[in-house]
Amino acid sequence: MVDHKNGNDTPSSKESTSFRPVDDPHVELFLTMHYRKMLRELNGPQKKKSKYHLVVLFCFLLMIYGFSAYQYADDGTTEGVFEKGYIQVTLSLTHVVLITVWIVVAILITAILGSSKFVLLLYWVLVYWPLLSIIMAAVFGEFNDPDFDHASWTLYLLIVLEVMTVLTWVGVYKVYPKYVTSNWFRQRHARRFWRIKLLDDGNTIEYDGMMGRCGRHFACRYVGDTNATGLPHGRGIWSDDSYNGEVLTGTWVNGIPVAPFSSRQYGGKGSTYSAVQIAYFFASDDQFEANKLVPTNDEPPRCGIASVECSTGGEFMTHLPHATLLSGPFVEGQDGITIGTICKDLDSGSQTVDPVTSLQINTDDPRGVQISGHLYAHTGSPFTRKTTQIIIDVIKTSNSAAKYEAIDDQDDQEEANDELTEEKLHRSTVDGFARRNIRLEVDKSWTRITTKDALIFLPGFNSWPKHSLESFGQMMAMSPKLNQQVYPIVFCWPGAQVLTYRNATFASASENNRKYFLQMLNSLQLEGITNIHFVSHSLGVQTLMNCFEDEADGSPSKVSQCFSPASKVGDDLVLSNRELEKFEKLTCRSITLLNPDFPLRAFTERGFKSIRRVTSLITIVGDKADQALFWSSLINGGVNRFGGSQPSVLDFKGRTNEKGLQKLVGKNIDGVYLTNNEDEGTVPFQNSDLIMQSSLRIGKKEQANITYLDCDVIDTTGLDTNVNNLRHAAYSVNSILLRDIEEIVTTGRRAADRSTLLHKKGNVFEYCHAPSFVTPV
Repeated sequence: MVDHKNGNDTPSSKESTSFRPVDDPHVELFLTMHYRKMLRELNGPQKKKSKYHLVVLFCFLLMIYGFSAYQYADDGTTEGVFEKGYIQVTLSLTHVVLITVWIVVAILITAILGSSKFVLLLYWVLVYWPLLSIIMAAVFGEFNDPDFDHASWTLYLLIVLEVMTVLTWVGVYKVYPKYVTSNWFRQRHARRFWRIKLLDDGNTIEYDGMMGRCGRHFACRYVGDTNATGLPHGRGIWSDDSYNGEVLTGTWVNGIPVAPFSSRQYGGKGSTYSAVQIAYFFASDDQFEANKLVPTNDEPPRCGIASVECSTGGEFMTHLPHATLLSGPFVEGQDGITIGTICKDLDSGSQTVDPVTSLQINTDDPRGVQISGHLYAHTGSPFTRKTTQIIIDVIKTSNSAAKYEAIDDQDDQEEANDELTEEKLHRSTVDGFARRNIRLEVDKSWTRITTKDALIFLPGFNSWPKHSLESFGQMMAMSPKLNQQVYPIVFCWPGAQVLTYRNATFASASENNRKYFLQMLNSLQLEGITNIHFVSHSLGVQTLMNCFEDEADGSPSKVSQCFSPASKVGDDLVLSNRELEKFEKLTCRSITLLNPDFPLRAFTERGFKSIRRVTSLITIVGDKADQALFWSSLINGGVNRFGGSQPSVLDFKGRTNEKGLQKLVGKNIDGVYLTNNEDEGTVPFQNSDLIMQSSLRIGKKEQANITYLDCDVIDTTGLDTNVNNLRHAAYSVNSILLRDIEEIVTTGRRAADRSTLLHKKGNVFEYCHAPSFVTPV
């Protein structure tokens, strides 16, 4: 575990660089932060994938045609050989083949390796230099000089350029980072290399830039808590006024910044970064950085805390998000460590409870009135139907927190080189913001909940633990309001690899998967974490639905029995507060299914009922153009055609009839309803709580033949920003989808009441969003 008080433990990670401490704590701190700066410089930001190389190709082809049109006389002179309006193309078949290969290579590099740090090397080695050699061969071929072997010279020049390019790339991206991070360099030469010196104030460090004595000098400093050796430990701010330097505010452990912290680049576009803590529950036998080909989960589950650093604004870096393990993995339940205690450790860095500055009072739940973050004192339930008034006091408090600030945002580059003074660090708290001096307090009939809600994320197929943490961490970093109000947890199930998709399907429905999921919920409940939200993506939906699947006799599963009943439509079905109190169960606040890889008919026949039993806030996010789900529907359609078996949770009446493309929920988002076709066994539910009860417009024809299920279906087919070509995983960076998920979890509102959605028909909504190419009027 990371101990923020004693200063004895450091973050652990399988991929963190191991450095031997330098005697001088200021130099040690400088080297640690310079390593972060070097990663940003070498990896660079992500860039829009463009086809600029094809434009370059077209220009080069014009040059080739132009040179080919210039003909020479038999005597070697150039008199009168150029005829106006006459062009002769002399490209040989070899040249045509080589250029065709070049076009294919250029497209493949952009499509497959466009975000890789090797792309620059590949462009020069495989595209630019070979194309230049083709042009040179075409040009030199026009000179009929028997003493000049143009083919050999072109080949020799190509080899030299290729070797020099590779050596330059290796030197910049491999040798230099290894050299400046080696213990030998850090111990003996780092101080002289950058001419590091500590100024008289005891905090400010001055050092040389890349040009050494001939270049600019920069200054950096740390203000905040330290340990016995003088290294940052606790809360503090680091400032570096170089172009790629950063201003980092947050938590430190023995000289290393650890989540939670926020950072911004000092120069350039002022890009911002954020590191968040994520609790993890490993319910698989996979390694941290790779899944097993054949998925298994025979080992006991493990839990711990991970740190995920992400880009949040400005330029998004190619090496982010980046996940490391801060603590664990610990065997769940061993030595008193559970996922519940891990979640409590997420709050250990906070010394005070944040004051209540906003309250949300809900009256649309049939179970009664509820106040966010509070329980009704007389029953201990979040709901009550007995209260007739709620009194809220507005209390003013004084703001006496110690204040610091890094280099002023308005300082120009020249002022940044001046001596850093305490006066420049006085306008914000170590937390990065001034605490509000007004708080709200509810009357004594309500007590404030000391624990947050748990937000449990179930990743999709072929998502190894590190990748799962990074994708969910990016989502939480882009939603700071959501991150403050929940305990983020990743449930890592055996996700398999690309070639073992079918194995992943059966692994998601395994008995161990269900057992470990139940164990996680019980551990949360023991620590008083009773409000649960589920967010599941792709094939992870199968894991979630398997855990809630009813038993063979129709009774609720053990996981379902952990939760109190969901709100009903009729008052006669509503439990009283005292009856609800007897359950002492978890409360499922919401279930969000992102691009679900789950059979549509299995969901409408049985699956929906199993999850609607525990929550009334079910949201399905899908995309009709989802390419990943297309391949899934094709594979499962083939399984149906050849009579292959499926886990019981995926089975449905007439499954063998879907032999082409099996209909999936995430791709057939307009079909989350039941029809009155008794021949196919699709008859509406008789329970009114499973049927959509809304004043939204539904056509007469649809109303007569269709029974819409009581859930919100969001159509994201129209979104075209921050969506990859597969259109399968936009939830982590698409701001529209992120804000909507945040509103679901923090407010509990249905789609009809959320601000960004427009109603299409039935239970289907879409975002009010203009395509990226539309310009303002």
